[in-house]
Amino acid sequence: MRNRLALYLDYVITFLLFLVAGLTPLIFFDQMTEFYEMPKMVFLVVTTVLLIGLWIFSWIVKGRIVLTRTPLDIPLLVLLVVVLISTYISPTRYEAIYGNFPRVHGSAVSWVVYILLYFVTVSHLKDLTKIKMFLNVLYGSAVIVAALTLLAFFHAFLPFDFAKAVNFTPTGSTFSTIAFLLLLLPLPILSIITPNKFMPMPLAVVLTILFGVTVALTASVPSLVALLIAFALCFFLSKPHQVKKTLPLFLVTVAVIGLVLALAYVPFSGNALQQLETNFPKEIQLPFSISWNVSVTAFRDNPFFGPGPSSYLFSFTTYKPATFNLLPFWSFSFDTSYNEFLQTLGTLGIFGFLALVYFCIVILVNSWRNLAVDTQDAEQDNTHVLLPAMAMSGLLSIVLLAIHATTLVSLVVTLFILAVLMMAQKSIRERVTELSLGIKASTAGNRQFDLFPIILFVVYVVAAVAVLYTTVTMTMADYYHRMALETANTNGAQTYADLQKAESLNPYVDLYRVDMSQTNFALANAIAARAKPGKNGALNLSTQDRQTIQTLLAQSINEAKASVLLSPRNARNWEVLASIYRNIDGVAQNSLAFSLSAYGQAIQLDTMNPTLRLDVGGIYYITKNYNNAIQYFTDAANLKPDYANAYYNLAIAYRDNNDPVDALAVANQTVVLLQSNTSSPDYKTAVQLQSDLKKAVASAQKTAAANEKATAGQSNSALQNSNLPKVTNLNNPPSVTPAPTVQPNPKAAVPQKSSSTKK
Repeated sequence: MRNRLALYLDYVITFLLFLVAGLTPLIFFDQMTEFYEMPKMVFLVVTTVLLIGLWIFSWIVKGRIVLTRTPLDIPLLVLLVVVLISTYISPTRYEAIYGNFPRVHGSAVSWVVYILLYFVTVSHLKDLTKIKMFLNVLYGSAVIVAALTLLAFFHAFLPFDFAKAVNFTPTGSTFSTIAFLLLLLPLPILSIITPNKFMPMPLAVVLTILFGVTVALTASVPSLVALLIAFALCFFLSKPHQVKKTLPLFLVTVAVIGLVLALAYVPFSGNALQQLETNFPKEIQLPFSISWNVSVTAFRDNPFFGPGPSSYLFSFTTYKPATFNLLPFWSFSFDTSYNEFLQTLGTLGIFGFLALVYFCIVILVNSWRNLAVDTQDAEQDNTHVLLPAMAMSGLLSIVLLAIHATTLVSLVVTLFILAVLMMAQKSIRERVTELSLGIKASTAGNRQFDLFPIILFVVYVVAAVAVLYTTVTMTMADYYHRMALETANTNGAQTYADLQKAESLNPYVDLYRVDMSQTNFALANAIAARAKPGKNGALNLSTQDRQTIQTLLAQSINEAKASVLLSPRNARNWEVLASIYRNIDGVAQNSLAFSLSAYGQAIQLDTMNPTLRLDVGGIYYITKNYNNAIQYFTDAANLKPDYANAYYNLAIAYRDNNDPVDALAVANQTVVLLQSNTSSPDYKTAVQLQSDLKKAVASAQKTAAANEKATAGQSNSALQNSNLPKVTNLNNPPSVTPAPTVQPNPKAAVPQKSSSTKK
């Protein structure tokens, strides 16, 4: 009876593993803040908890703890220990544990789930039949992913609004799909060269062409190199006599993929495929040089265990070089590095980096040993193609780590492939370890059994209840946050109510606080916009409106303050707080002083961000502190020498500071920066300013319009209207520490003050 129950438990665990392998790349849900990664992680957490529970219960039934040992056990455990230590000492511990919402991949929770899933997998793929079924599930999932990706590429969309994009893919990102397909590609390629029982040749040809074409049409250059490596490994490491037999069919598949690749990238008249490829939005990846700078500097300041998992966003804003501002995506923030090695160095320090290198070395050694398996035993075991194919996939996994940071799908599939590589080796399948504390108990029939599995199960039940409860509450909170986002532009009251539910369920996510702060501000601003003009041009508010605005603004400020308390290293949170203060100066005394203080904190965390300097300069401009405005506008231009908005505001500030000569010099530079699009309103505005300043310099008179304000000082907030009555007083404004002056780049055209200008 016990043996039969144990057998049934193994069947259930194996079935759940197949379910995880097949559904993880496919799951997406548009009722969460992030449609792909978050639903996949929730699914993985729940299924992994169930798998661990069933596994421990099977030990109780068997009367002993049975584990399968693989060469990757120690590297993964070392990496897990480093992750846990780094999480414990991290200055951003909540983000380190759960991720920087809505991104959860790379957090401590995700690493625990991935590694536990690997151990469950290797302990239950006990025979080649299960391995073949497991691979069939993976390939079935990959076929669906590739088909949906190609359909979207050719503008055949699923009936969902969010899926109507040419780069839609169920995995959540183009790289995730590419990594998924590349890791599975060696087996069908080798099956073309060497016929085998694992994969029929017709199926191998179809899979090779489908996967290869999908990668060719959607991949970046590094991924195309990985595709070439996959074909080269399979071709050059196969036996010459096998290659000769199937060379024509192999060349046909290569020719088909090569033809598609050529048509996608070679422009000529009537080439529709090339137009589709050109219009396909490729993923923006942080350049290697910027990643190196950020990761090495983060390593310098946190050398041993790094600043913690999921902390790369904070390191990026703090350590990015000024050269980043010259890139087309200078206004973006990145939470991942160029590749996984730099990502690990920048988040887990030298110990995490060495653990990852150790992990890769073990993969390399084990894969190399199995690249040319063609022994009689292997043929009898039907692994003479499976082992070399999985070994090549193992090598490709290292290549993928070197060309891109991991994603949830890419890492999970990598661990599944490595598990198959391990268990395809008969020597490892038979490597079983039994654990026991030596604590025995006896039944009524004096039959002894080990208490260790029972103790583990009790601990598991307690932990599982806590994990599942936390998962459910966090998932529901994220659901309500998504509902709030959907009604943000149509129903402010419903948005407010949904955000309240999200915060009550999960009060530790700074993103929810930021959105609640902005919602309160938007509601107050809407009331202020309804104010009616009274005597002497003043705007009147009813007593009820004043009280409502005061309450909403207090809540807005408190929520923004809560966000910076929850995540003080997040420059975005400080920027939102500063923006709230800045946009209520019409109804709140001393708000601009508080705004400058918050902007100062944001600048300390995001030193190379020119937009923050521009915003601070705008505050000084509207308060007629032109010298400080000029300093911050100049800093913004020095940080980004092609920042036309900074030059325009600097010219305005010089002009209103009675310095038309320097104003004209800067205005000339503004026109030069905007002349690529002479029909744009910005260009026409800059040309008009240039013309006015030329007249002012020629006549030595100030001709600026009295009512004109710099763009950085403008706002759409009704609460900035100076004609509104004051409804709140922000007492004791903080002292403001000026940001350090940014030195100009000698190679860039940066505005220089003329010798005739007085300071």
